Amino acid sequence: MKASVPTIIFDLGGVLIRHDNELLYHRLAACCADPATARPLMAGDVGDEDIGTGRLGVDALHGRLVAARGFAQSYAHFLDLWSSHFSEEPGMEPLVLALAQRYRVVIFSNTNAAHAEHIRANYRVLGHAHAAYMSYELGLAKPYAEAFNKVLELEERRPEECIFIDDRAENTAAAALGIRTVTFTDRTALESAIAEYGVAVDA
Repeated sequence: MKASVPTIIFDLGGVLIRHDNELLYHRLAACCADPATARPLMAGDVGDEDIGTGRLGVDALHGRLVAARGFAQSYAHFLDLWSSHFSEEPGMEPLVLALAQRYRVVIFSNTNAAHAEHIRANYRVLGHAHAAYMSYELGLAKPYAEAFNKVLELEERRPEECIFIDDRAENTAAAALGIRTVTFTDRTALESAIAEYGVAVDA
């Protein structure tokens, strides 16, 4: 692999894998003592940054929902629901596979162990990347600069040598360290955007 070509850093959820968070919140709230009350609170309940950085385990999250919302299902059932909102992002698995033949492709995702394990087991796209950096393993999460800097350090790359692709504009904007960024909407728009950075797509 040529040293002059960029390292392409992909977010996972919302880019390589679809995630319907509203569906997740609905399914979790439906298992609570008062679903109507729990539903508008669910995004805050499960969106705790400590989950993404690994400071709070998914088992502890289940316990918190049991205590605070009367969540009435076992941990095993909770795990099934916890990853039930994922689906494949059309066209992205072959694109990543093709890019990985020519460029260094890595994944940097805000996620937790249960989600990462589910995606590894059920979707091939993760296996095409040369490396994957998960926030719960790093103890650092986007959009903070130290998280991006840690990935650059691990990759031994300078910011200008990388392209970062994320579906959340606040995450790509936070990469104002000199990293080239793309806000993901769909594969077609992504191909056009990375072509402007000199990345050829043959998939």
